[in-house]
Order: sequence, then structure tokens, then C-alpha cells
Amino acid sequence: MMIGMVHLHCKINRMKNIKKHILWADDEINSLKPHMIFLENKGYSVTGVNSGEDAIEFCEKSIIDLLLVDEMMTGLDGLSTIKIIKEKYPDIPIIMVTKNEEEWLMDEAIGEHIEDYLTKPVNPSQILIACKKVFENKLIQSNKALKDFISFFNTFDDTNLNTINDWFSIYSKICNWSIQLDDLNDSNIMNMLKEQKYSLNKSFSNFVELNYKNWINNPTSDSPVLSNQVFSKFVKPIISNNKKLIFIIIDCLTLDQWRKISELLYPSYRIKEDFHLSILPSATPFARNAIFSGMLPNEIKNNLPEIWNNMYSSDKLNGFEDILFSKMLDKNNINKKFNYFKISDYDQGLRFLNKINDYKKTDIITLVVNFVDILGHSRSESNILKELLPNDSSYRNAIFNWFEKSWLKESLDIFREWNADIVLTADHGNIQINKQVMLKADQNVSSGIRYKYGRNLNVNNDSNIFKIKNPEEFSLPKFDINTEYAIAKNDSFFVYKNDYHKYVNIYKKTFQHGGISMDELIIPVAYLSKK
Repeated sequence: MMIGMVHLHCKINRMKNIKKHILWADDEINSLKPHMIFLENKGYSVTGVNSGEDAIEFCEKSIIDLLLVDEMMTGLDGLSTIKIIKEKYPDIPIIMVTKNEEEWLMDEAIGEHIEDYLTKPVNPSQILIACKKVFENKLIQSNKALKDFISFFNTFDDTNLNTINDWFSIYSKICNWSIQLDDLNDSNIMNMLKEQKYSLNKSFSNFVELNYKNWINNPTSDSPVLSNQVFSKFVKPIISNNKKLIFIIIDCLTLDQWRKISELLYPSYRIKEDFHLSILPSATPFARNAIFSGMLPNEIKNNLPEIWNNMYSSDKLNGFEDILFSKMLDKNNINKKFNYFKISDYDQGLRFLNKINDYKKTDIITLVVNFVDILGHSRSESNILKELLPNDSSYRNAIFNWFEKSWLKESLDIFREWNADIVLTADHGNIQINKQVMLKADQNVSSGIRYKYGRNLNVNNDSNIFKIKNPEEFSLPKFDINTEYAIAKNDSFFVYKNDYHKYVNIYKKTFQHGGISMDELIIPVAYLSKK
């Protein structure tokens, strides 16, 4: 890691030593010579021209990092100069300098996306501060982010992660760093973060394997909120207060992805974050049914045998969520009108949005949104998507771009006007898998990539697998007397000996779920209320 530290310090120094080129356009440019010399003494390269026309011509021939332009010039005025340069070179930042303090002019200039607006007379220090704001705000922020990350990296100690809340806290920080370091676009830094996360996931997997059985059977005040407890912990208190509730489950959404899209919601909503832990396996048929029923999988099998049999005989493992939710409301003596929607594509989302006001008087609206999960599965089957979404960062940004223009964002804007309380969460997350584990099993074993259940499950590397030989001790269903479960830890995945290399090539580096990792198990819960 010392090489990585040296690299970071060199990067900071290089960023500091890059000389910026300023072009200053003013028909009295000679009178500004002292200002230009002052800027040059501060490390900038400064060129002066006497008109807007000269400024445009200079930009065509040279690389400019910043344009200072006077508003009142002979010939082409400042605003006209700005419009032409912004059209041809939209990336050049511009500061307007003017004697005119009229508001309409400020509005016009700001409308052209200038960086700053200074009123004459200006002194050299004012100009310097304006230039530093343009050049160094991001640099200063980047340098601080690098230094803070180095400090975090050097002082990190995973031996103090003894409770689930410790893990919630460190995973939250890792997700924040993932987003913050994206802008630096430095593969060495991102690799350091990736290595740290890999190490953490190994420790987290062992922590879960050690404690999960007790969380299921003998929960204490230190135990996490599990999928089957999401309703009682986060949803029921809102309903009990006779508040209108929108309950949204975005299938497969991870904490870092939520943090990214929440940037679009903070201007409109007060947001309070919490967490729950997905049950094992961290897959939709188990985790989401647990959320909608308030029961663990084996409890559904034992308490609701007719629904259970229908689920598995029809192969619609999540086809009865509305019925499970209705029964949970009855069990809790909640007599409220509710609507359930599962939205798997754009047309379904648009239909919901177009009819949204029909549900305004509904007490509880439950929305299951499948976009994130479908995107991950589609990527596994498309070489084009694999190129577009090679890593966590690109996957996160794709979800942000979808959400920004989505029917869901429009729906949330409408819910805000209803003064509804919103609980947004996921059933599980996902992880980019990398390490194949050879599996031998009975031919009727389940088809998951990160988890298996069936008979005679044998793997070639037990250290990467959480093996459950007696499922009922973990409130998991048996499908016959010999059913056992194997759950992949960290970034492992299962492949069979037959066509081994073919399936390694298909699934390696894809995003999957069902196993044990921070990304799959530590699930955000967000309360949204109108500001």
C-alpha cells in the first residue's frame, strides 16, 4: 500500500503545479496591467486583449482556462462575446466585469452560465479570489478528499467491528467514499478502496456466519432488524398514527446507489436514514416475501401452506406479495385500504403515473420497482451493457440517470404534494462476483448463482461458502428430508464441472445476489417527508 500512498501525494503535487491560462478582454486593458502582473505573481499565465473580437480569435488559436470579459467594450459588447464563446467553447469558464449594476444584466449574464459577476472598480485581490473560486474549489475539495481518504485508510482497524451497528457505520462510510472518489477518476485510488472493501467483506461474511442463527432464533436488543421485521419496525408506526403511507421497495438497490439517487430528493424532502439486514439467502423469493408477510420463509411454509404450495407449484415465487401483505395487515388488526403495484418496465410505470391520482385516497400504496434488478440481469446477458457498466461506479451512475427522468421520480414529486409519508427500501442488494467455486450436486438443485438448495451439495472450497445442513434451524424451508443450503460469501459464485469455463466466462464480473456481502445484506431504509 505504500506505493499507493506515494502515488496519492504525487497526484496532489501535480494538481497544485498546473499553470492556468487566463484571457482578459477589456478595451482599456493597458490600465489593468498591475492586476495582470499581480495574477502572474500568483502563478497564473495572463494574456490581455482589447476587444470581444480579439478574445474570440484568441480562443480559436489557444487553450484558455478562464476568460475575464468587460461588459462595455468598443465593438462587440461583453454579453455578445460571452454568447459566441459559450456556443463555440462551452467548457471555458467566464467571469464578467462591469460598471453596470442593473439586475437585468446580472440575470442575462447568469443565464449564459457564467461563473461569476464582478462590479467595477475591482482590486487585484477581488480578481484573485474570483479566479481561485473557478480554478481551485474543485482542486481544494479533491485534495481534501484525497488526504481524508489516506487518513481513513491508514487508521482503519476492522478488529473493532463487533456489533451489527459497527458494520452499518463502516459500510456507510465505504459507500460515501465510493461516491466521493468517483470524481477523481483515479484507478489507483479506486483499487485501494476496492481492496479495503474486499477485506471488509471477508470479515463481514464471517461475522454473519457466526451470528446469523442467533439473530433468527434468539434476537436481542443488539440484533439487526431483519427482512421479516421491516413492517413492524418501519411501516406499522406510520400506519398506526393514521398517516398516509407510500411503501416503496426498489428490488436490488444497494446503499451507495440509494445515496446517489437521494441527491435528487434532498431539495424536496426531509430524509432520515436507517438500515435493515436482508435474510439469507439474500434473494427476492426469500427476502421480499419476508418483508410482505412479516414472517421468515419456513414460517410462511408452516403458517400459510396453501399460499406456499401455490407459490412453488406455479413457479411464481413472488406472485402472492399482495396476499401476504393483506394477511399481515389483518394479523395486526389494521383495517386500511391499500393498493399493491409491481412495476417491471417503462410502460407499466407510465400507466401507474397516468392513473396516480386515482389512488390519492388510498391509505397505503405499496410499490415494487424492478428496474435495478432487471438492469443487472440484462447486463449479464449483453456484451454492450457489460461495456457500458463495467463496475460499481458505472452501474450506480446508470441508476442515477434512470431515476432522474423516471416515472418513479415524477411519482415521488406528486406524493410530496399529497403530504404522504414515504418509506423507501430494498429487499436485498447485489455484488459484482469474481471468484468461481466448483459445485457438485443432485440434478434437482436450485438454479441461483450465489446460493443453492437441494441434496448432496459439495463444493471445492468451503472457506468461500456458508453451508447450512439443517435449514429449519435457520427458519429455511426443506423441500425434502435431505435439503441443505450453500450460500456464497464475499464475491464467490457457483459453477458446475460441466461447461465450467463457459459459465465462468458468462458470469464472472456480473452483478448477482443471494449471497453474503455488505452490499447484498446491509439495506437502506429511508423515511421521506415533505420539507
